[in-house]
Amino acid sequence: MVSLIAPALADLEPGDKIQVTLRGVETAEQDSVNGTYRVGDSGQVRLPLLDRLVTARGLTPEQFARAAEAAYRAEGIYSKPAIEVEALRGNEQPGGAAVISLGGQVRRGGESPYRKGMTVIQALDAAGGRNDFGGRNLLLLRGGKQYCLDFLNLKHKNIQLLPDDSLQVEQKGVLDRWKGSDEAVKVLLEE
Repeated sequence: MVSLIAPALADLEPGDKIQVTLRGVETAEQDSVNGTYRVGDSGQVRLPLLDRLVTARGLTPEQFARAAEAAYRAEGIYSKPAIEVEALRGNEQPGGAAVISLGGQVRRGGESPYRKGMTVIQALDAAGGRNDFGGRNLLLLRGGKQYCLDFLNLKHKNIQLLPDDSLQVEQKGVLDRWKGSDEAVKVLLEE
């Protein structure tokens, strides 16, 4: 499979994978740090030998590399580390495109290319919209959690998606009521 290396100026987000390469130290030391790491849900990365996590959310790969160098210097582990970081984005699909999955009662289900800043309504539009059986309940699956969104709520339609999110449109019931709760969706609205 081919991985997509993100543009150099793209900001890192939770779920992104990064390739870290350490230079300027002995080879054995490089091997203990070099590797692929995931930006956690907190927006931080745990790097070897460091007591604290290094913040990545909102930083470019270059900015993260400088923050990692500063963290190693601050803890006295390396005096002059030289770190390079490349962001690996998406689901490692052929061609390297990051994707989201759309299904349920949509006109064209399947995977759709992900774009940074993509919203729920934009993803639904990419799938041709809801079909005639599409109800108001939208299930967003993200990071092992499920959120029930209301298609009739503008704030819910404007929630930004992340790579590897899955969005399912439920079928209309006899009473087409929203099954979710404001509390469950609050975390998504605050992101």
